[in-house]
Order: sequence, then C-alpha cells, then structure tokens
Amino acid sequence: MSWQGAALGILVLVAIVIRAYLAYQSWPLPNSDESTMGVMSMHIQRGAHPVIYYGQYYMGVLQAYLGAFFFTFFGSSLFALRLGMILLYVGFLLSIYWLVAQLYTKRFAIFIVALFCFGSAAMLTRQLTAIGGYPETILFSTLSLAIGLRLALTAPTGELKNLFIRYGLFFFWGVSIGLGIWNDTLILPWVACSSLLLLFSWRELVFKGAILILLVGLFLGGLPLIIDNLLVPARNNTVAVLLGQVNPVPLTLHTLYQQAHNVFTVSLPTMIGSPTCYKSEFPFLQYWSFGTTWYSYCTVTNTIWSACFVLLSLIATGMVVYALAKKFLPLRRRTLSLEDRQFLVLQCARLVLLCGIAGTVLPYLRSGVAIDEAGVTARYLIGVWISFPALLWPLWVGGTRLQWSAEQQISLLEKIGKVGCLSLLALFLCILIYGTGTALAQVPAAQQAVKDEDQFIATLKSQGVTHLYADYWISYRLNFTTKEGIIGASIRYDSQRSSKISYVHNRYAPYFKEVVADPSAVYVLDKTDTRLRQAVEKKIKADHYSYKITDITNDYIMIRPIRS
Repeated sequence: MSWQGAALGILVLVAIVIRAYLAYQSWPLPNSDESTMGVMSMHIQRGAHPVIYYGQYYMGVLQAYLGAFFFTFFGSSLFALRLGMILLYVGFLLSIYWLVAQLYTKRFAIFIVALFCFGSAAMLTRQLTAIGGYPETILFSTLSLAIGLRLALTAPTGELKNLFIRYGLFFFWGVSIGLGIWNDTLILPWVACSSLLLLFSWRELVFKGAILILLVGLFLGGLPLIIDNLLVPARNNTVAVLLGQVNPVPLTLHTLYQQAHNVFTVSLPTMIGSPTCYKSEFPFLQYWSFGTTWYSYCTVTNTIWSACFVLLSLIATGMVVYALAKKFLPLRRRTLSLEDRQFLVLQCARLVLLCGIAGTVLPYLRSGVAIDEAGVTARYLIGVWISFPALLWPLWVGGTRLQWSAEQQISLLEKIGKVGCLSLLALFLCILIYGTGTALAQVPAAQQAVKDEDQFIATLKSQGVTHLYADYWISYRLNFTTKEGIIGASIRYDSQRSSKISYVHNRYAPYFKEVVADPSAVYVLDKTDTRLRQAVEKKIKADHYSYKITDITNDYIMIRPIRS
C-alpha cells in the first residue's frame, strides 16, 4: 500500500471516530425534523416504504432507509440514525479524494481530506443531523464529478474489459445523479456542472450507445422519485414543487444589498468554516449548536472570511483562464494531441468546480430566504464544499512549486510567497481543527440537555400522559425519543385566525388523528407563550371541560382537560 493509501485510511478513520463520538454523545442535540426521519426509519423497519419525507412533496429519504438498517443492529436510537449520516460522509470523503487526485495531485487530495476530517461546529452539524438531503447532495455531486472526469481523461480502447469499465462508469454516473435528485434538488447546479464533463465523451454517448446505459442508471437511481410522481396529483409533482419553491424577490438596490449583506456576513461564512458567529433566527436552532447572540465583531470577521473566499475564487478562475489562453490562443483549427486534450479536460474541470460556486450561491442570493432566514437556511450553500479544492489549489501551488531563484532579491520574494501560502493553508486547517474542538467542548452541555429531556419524559409518563399537543419542536421530538410511547400533535398560536389554535406541521397524519381521538390528551406549552396558553384555555372552556395546570419543568407547563 502506498503512503497515500495509508494516509487516506487513517484520515477517514479519524473522521469516523470524531463523528461517531459526537453522535454517541447526542451532539448536536436532536430536533423534530431529525426525529421525523427517525420515525420514518422505525416505520420502514415495520414494513413501510416511504419515498418522500413525511409532510412534504419533495426530498427523498435515503437517510431513513440507512437508519432502518442500523436500527436492526443497534436498536432505534439517535446514535443509530446518525450512523447512516457518517456512512454518507465517508462516501463523500472517498469521492472528494478520487476527484482531487485526478484533477490535481494525490498529495493535495490527502490535504483536502484532512481538512474535511475536521470542521466548524456548523459544518459538523450539517454532517451529522439527519434532516434529509444535505450529505447526499455533496456525496452524489462529488461522485458524479469524479466519474465524469475519469471518463473525460481516459479514452475507449476497444478492449472488452475497457468497454465494460467505461459503460459501468456511465451507469453509475446516472445512478448518482438519479439518487441525488431524488434526495434533494439542491444538487441541480452540480448536475449541470457534471454534465459538462460528459461532453468530452459525447461520441461514446451518441454513437456507441453509452447514453442508453446512462439513462438506465438515471432511471434506477431516480426510481423512487418517478414512482412518487406517478402517484401524487400533478400539482404536487417534482416540477410543480420546484417551481413553487422559486420565491422571486423584486430586484431593487435595497433588496439586492440586503440579500448580499446577509449572504456574505451570515450564510456563506457559516458554511465555509467560520469558527464563530452562527446566527439563528429561531430559538430551536440551539439544538444545532447555533446561537442567538450576534456580537459586534461578527459582521466584520465574517465579511473578511467571505472576502477571502471570493478573492480565492477570482484567483483560481484567473489561473485557469490564463492557462487555457496561453495554451490555445490564438484560436486556430488543429488536431489536439493526447497531452493537449488532457490539459484541456483538467482546466475545464477546474473551471467547472468554480462555476459550481456561482450555481450554488447566486440562486440563493436572489431568494427570499436570504433576507429573512439567512442563518437557518445557510445549509442550502453546502454545495460550495465541493469547490474547496479549486479555491485552495493556488495556495497549494504557491506553497509547493515556487522555485528558489539565484538572484537574492527574487529569492526572498519567493520565499515570502511560499511561506505565506503554506501558512494560510495551515491556518485554515487549524481553524477547522479548532472548530472540531469547539464541538467536542459542547458535549457536556449536550449530555446535560439529554438528562433534562429524559427527566421531562419521565415526568410526563408519571402523569400518565400518552397523547399530547405541543409545539412542533417538542411533539415530534418526543414521538421519536419515546419510540412512540408518547404521541404528539403539533399546534401553535394563529394570530390571523381570531386567536385560535392552528394545527400545523403534523407531518404524519395518523399521529394527529390518534391524538385528536383522545379527549384526555394534554397540552404541553412553553410558559412564555401566553397567547397560545390563552387560546388553549379558551378552547377547553368552549368544549365544556375544566382543566388543571401543572408545572412540569422550569420552562413548560401542562394543561390537562378534565370532564366537568
């Protein structure tokens, strides 16, 4: 085994150990979106076959099927559910190594894997929390890019073995894209990027039948999505849902400034490794290690972080354009040698990675959520991770390839440049290691929160509670944590309906029906939510019941209807 293979194995093992430890310690804390995925895993174990996330018409549930697999060996638990996430992330690490080793060098590929072994608390949260779509997006995007590049860099030889391998690659490219689109349409910009690499193999696709093999793979990978589209009404099919998610915002200088400001001070820094200042618009994001405090220095530090990202993007793009112009200008008709063709493929593939940044960031920047929920929805930018190699390559080149000059003055400048590039790479690695340390330091707090949750559940059970109404972020968490021992339905205060209770986010209809059918179902409410409490009391009185209020924790009360 080469040293690269050994190093890759060690790094992947380190990545697994870190994430398995965090998952075992219930970090980050579970939330109801993740608990819904856990509920789906339990139902799959019992013979259900869902293909779309409960309560939605989009987003596949590969994570739920992986969870059901691990539940078989470890029982229904948060840890077992997150083992599937770790498996998906390991697939990403191996795919990014394969891609970077082909596109740059094996040494650089090892460095990139080392970076992704670690990560800020926000990055690790996205890797471990089973809320659907995000690890799959980076896995299948990277895998399809690596396959497309492999096909572009090699040529068919006519040998049966070579033909079998190449057709297999076309098949798995289709499977990757199909699975990726089923799980989350966030992959679409990367589907476009990966498809560009296939243009180098267009003769095989058109004249040698490879397109048929590719389409078979695409059909099999996307089969769950195809089945769902055949079963749901036309208004709820994938295309209709995708178009419905487009939320155009009027293009004015004010809104554009606000969108850009939020993206480059909140969303983008959060997803590219900024070690501090993870903004949350909603209190429930505490369960994802995000904070609600925005310090005075956050805007400055995060802007600098984003500026470095943009600067590296421009430098990397300039390097690719310069290399292509130097090699192929002036334009003239000529037959490309094998060396020229491979050079063209590599430069175009590097440019494709950089285009992926624009394809990921620009649609998000022009969306409505970039104005109102820049912290919550920062996860939509997870695809930029795939472009890290293209951004860091100029620093790697500067740190490893500058040659010493015989002239003292130039030699000194080169030495400064080399030390500077290597220092920046080392600094980025250290920041991600620090981020991992920050996450590990939060484990005791997570364990205490788990104990509090256990006590909360024990109190409910001691009161004989089996059905309850509560906020979504409580009810569906309890549905999974108690393994359906307590069934919760989601409610909230609806200020637009004359102070009435609104039944929303009840993702699994049988739960809601079961709770509604129980006249003894209690209400578990946040003490600070006085409007919802008043609405509940009003409803109970209208139903001709009396009620009893009990403090169950420092933060929550329980209202139990009592027959008059």
